[in-house]
Formats: sequence, C-alpha cells, structure tokens
Amino acid sequence: MKNKETRVCKNKKCQKPLPEDYKHSYCEACRNKRFDKIKDGNKIALSVLGLGIIFKKAKDII
Repeated sequence: MKNKETRVCKNKKCQKPLPEDYKHSYCEACRNKRFDKIKDGNKIALSVLGLGIIFKKAKDII
C-alpha cells in the first residue's frame, strides 16, 4: 500500500480534496470565483475608459 498525498485546493479557506487526474490546482468553485473577480475588474476598467472618452469628446465640442 502506497502513501499517496491527497491533492487539495490551493485556496486556504477552501481546502477541498481534488481528484487525482484533475489538472488544475484550484477547485472549480474557487476558479469560478476568481474569474468573476477578473470579469468585474475588467468591467470597471472599461467603464472608466468609456467615461474618459465621452468626457474628452464633450470637452472638444464645448
């Protein structure tokens, strides 16, 4: 009998066990949370960029 270390999610709050053949180091739930944060950050950045363009065009008109 071999002593195999069970792989767990790298998120310190989660620590769910991962299957042996799972290729990612985070569980699916933690990966989804991470991508949601990235998407939210991109939305904010694009909003600020869009507002900057609108204000610049408005300034050129006035």
